[in-house]
Amino acid sequence: MDMPFSRPALRHWPRWHVALLVLLPVLVHLPELVGPALFGQMTSDPLSVLSVATTTRRDWLEGGLLPGLPGWIDGCAGVIVQALGHLVASDWRQGVLPWWNPYSGVGMPLAGEYQPAAFFLPFVLLLGFPGGVLLLKIALQTVAGLAMYAFLRALHLDRRAVLVGALLYAFNGTYAWASDGPSQPLAFLPLVLFGIERARTHTGAGGWGWLTVGLAYLLLSGFPETAFLVGTLALCWAVLRLVQQPVPARVPYALRIMAGGCAALLLAAPQLVAFADFLREAWVGPHAGVLDAALPRASWVMALFPYINGLFFYGGAGQFGAWWAMGGYVGLVVPWLALVALAGKRERAARFMLAGYVLVCMGKQANLPVITGLVDLLPGVGRTIFYRLCFPAEQAALLLLAVFALDDLFSLPASFSSMQRRMVFRQPVLCASVALGVVAFGAWRLNAPTRAALAGYAHGPVPTWGYEAASLLLGCGAVALCAAGMLGVGRWQSARARVALVCSGVLGEALVLFCVPLLCVRAPLPRNTALLETVQRELGLQRFVTMGVIAPNYGAYFRLPSLNHNGVPMPSAWIERMRRDFGPEVDPVTFDGITPNRPDGQFFLAETLTKKPQIFEKLGVALALVPHGFSMTGSEALPPEQKLKLLYSDQTADVYRLPHAAPYFEAGPGCTVRAESQTVAHTVCAAPSFLIRRELMMSGWTARVEAVQTQTVVPAFDEALFERIPLPAGPADIRFSFTPPFMAWGWAGFLLGLLMLGAGFVGGRPMRGGVVALRRSGGASE
Repeated sequence: MDMPFSRPALRHWPRWHVALLVLLPVLVHLPELVGPALFGQMTSDPLSVLSVATTTRRDWLEGGLLPGLPGWIDGCAGVIVQALGHLVASDWRQGVLPWWNPYSGVGMPLAGEYQPAAFFLPFVLLLGFPGGVLLLKIALQTVAGLAMYAFLRALHLDRRAVLVGALLYAFNGTYAWASDGPSQPLAFLPLVLFGIERARTHTGAGGWGWLTVGLAYLLLSGFPETAFLVGTLALCWAVLRLVQQPVPARVPYALRIMAGGCAALLLAAPQLVAFADFLREAWVGPHAGVLDAALPRASWVMALFPYINGLFFYGGAGQFGAWWAMGGYVGLVVPWLALVALAGKRERAARFMLAGYVLVCMGKQANLPVITGLVDLLPGVGRTIFYRLCFPAEQAALLLLAVFALDDLFSLPASFSSMQRRMVFRQPVLCASVALGVVAFGAWRLNAPTRAALAGYAHGPVPTWGYEAASLLLGCGAVALCAAGMLGVGRWQSARARVALVCSGVLGEALVLFCVPLLCVRAPLPRNTALLETVQRELGLQRFVTMGVIAPNYGAYFRLPSLNHNGVPMPSAWIERMRRDFGPEVDPVTFDGITPNRPDGQFFLAETLTKKPQIFEKLGVALALVPHGFSMTGSEALPPEQKLKLLYSDQTADVYRLPHAAPYFEAGPGCTVRAESQTVAHTVCAAPSFLIRRELMMSGWTARVEAVQTQTVVPAFDEALFERIPLPAGPADIRFSFTPPFMAWGWAGFLLGLLMLGAGFVGGRPMRGGVVALRRSGGASE
C-alpha cells in the first residue's frame, strides 16, 4: 500500500470526540446506573450477586436475561476489588493510612498485599460508594479512551481512525469480561505510550511528565503482573523509538525515558516499600516458581468468537478451565485489520514490531518450547500467569495495528478513483482474509471436544448451537462489512460511504460483544440485615468463621473480623498455622470454607468445626456462620461444655457460638484488661506481667505503653502467631500501631518523585518542527 497520505490539520480536532469518549461508557451502563428509576433494580454489583449474607439463595449463574456472571469473569471483582477496596476507601475517608487489614484471616497487611490498590487515588475512593465496582469500571474506561486518543493523535493519524481506535480501546475485551485487578492497569498503557512520544519530540531537561504519570499509575493500579506485562509492550515501543532517533538525539531521549521511569518509581514508593516489606514475610504460592502452562484449547477460538461456547461458565464445571484462562478477547475484526495493516508503509517498523510482539505472546501462550524459553529469560515473566494476563497487552498491540490499517484507508487522497482504491487494498484484504480464515478454522477445530461436550446442552433461553451460530454470523459479517468498505464494492464507492461501512463493522462488533454480558445483570439479592446485626452484636473484637454465608474478605467490607480470606500473597506464619491446624490439603489462597480440599471431597473447615472446635477457639473465633440445615455430624461426640450454641437461625443461615473462644486481648495473671478497640486497651496489673493481642505478628507493629512512671514504645513480639508485650505494674494505657518498616524511605521517595514530576512537565520544550524534524533527520521509518 505505497501511496500518498493526506493528514488532517491538528487544529481541526472536533471537541465532540472527547465528549463521546466521556459519555459513551456512561450511556452503555446507563440502564444499570438509573435502573431503580426506569428499568427496575438490575445490577452487576458483586455484593448483590455473590452469596454475601442474603435472605435468599440462587444459582450463581442465574437471574438475568441470559445466564452468566454480569460483566466480570472472576469473583475477585467482589472478594478483592470490592471488599478490600471498600476498606481502603473507608480508611482514607476517616483519615487513616490503609496499612493494615484486621478483618481477614488473623490480620494481614492491606497496602502490602498490593491488590487492594491502597494508593490508587482517586480511583479507589469510588469503591466506597454503592455500586463502586461499576463506577470504577466506567472511570477506567473513560481514562483508557482519552489516553488512547491522546496517544494516537501524537502519531498524527487520521482523526477518524484516532476516534475509532480510542473507542475500541475503551470497550476492549478485558473491560467487557474483567472488573477485577488485572483490568485496572490497562487504562494507563496508552498514557505511557503518549509519554514516550512526548519524550521523543521534546528537548531539554523535561518532556517526560506524562510518562511518569502513566508509569506511576501502572504501578499503583493494584495488579503488578498485568502492569509488568503491558509494560513490556511500552518497553518495546520505547526501544523502537530509540533506534529511530537521530544519533545525536538518542542519549538525551534515553535520559528522558529513564528520568520518567525513576520518577514513577519514586511516586509509587510508599506502595512498593509496603509490598517489599510484606514479601519478606509472605507466602506467594505458585508464584514462587516458573508457571509455564498452555492456554486451554477451547480458549483460542473464544478469543476470536467470545461467546461461541456460551456465556460465562456456560456448560457447567467442564468448561471452567477455558473460562478461567481468559483475560479478555479480541474479536474477529481487530485481528483481520491487524493483518491488513502489515502491508502499509507508514510506521512500517512499528507495525512489524507490534506483529512480532503478538506472535511472541501467542507462542508463549501455546507454551512452544523455544519461544517460552526465550520469554522466560526476561526476569519475572516466568512467574506470571502469562497465558491469561498477557491478553491486555496482546489486544493493545493488535488494536494499534488495526488503527494503522484504518489510517491507511481514511487517508487515501480524495482524487483516487474507486479502481485505484480497490487496487490498493485488494491484495492485503485477500491475504488477511485467507490467513485469518485458516487461523479461525484451526481454533474452531481445537474447540471440537468442547463443542461435542456441549452438544444438546441447554441453559437459559438460547441453546448451544444458537451461541455458535450468532458468534460466527457476527464476526464474519463484521469482517465482510469492513472488506466491502475497503474495496468500495457495489454502491459503497464514495469516501464517506466506505468510512461509514468500515466504522460500522469495527465498532458494531466491538459494542455488541461488550454489551452481551450486560444482559446477565439481575435483580439484587436482598441483604440479610438481621443476620449481620446479630453477628455485629455478638462478635465484639473476636472473629467469625463461615461456610459460604459471607464470602471471604467481605468481613472487611462489613468491618467484621472473619477468619476466612481470599488472596495472595499471604503471611507465611499464618499459612504454616493453617496447615498445622487444618491439614496440608488446605487451600491458602481461597480459604472460604466451602471449597473441598480433601480427596474425598469433604469440607475441611466443617469437619474441624464439628469435631475440634477448640482449634477455632484458640484463634479467637467466637461465631460460626453456616448454611441453614448444615450437617453438624460429629458434634454429638463433644462434651456438653464444648457443644456449639445456636444463637440465630433463618431460612438461609444459622449462627453458632463457640463456648470457649479466646479473647482478643488477654492479660497475664494478676491483671485486668478493658478493650476500647482493636488497637487500644487499658490494663491494671498487681505486678509486671504481659498482654497477648490476637492479631498477626509482623514486623512494623509497635505498642506505646503509657503508665504512671513509664511511657515506652516497644515492638510487639511473636507468641507462636500473635503479639505479646510486657506490662508494667499498675494502670497502663496501650496503643498498637502498624507502619511498614522503612516507610520513611517510601515517603522521602514520594516527595522526591513529586519534584521530579514537576520538572518533567515544565523543564522541556517541543522540538522545532516536532515529528517532522525527526523524519527529515532520518529518525522515523515511513
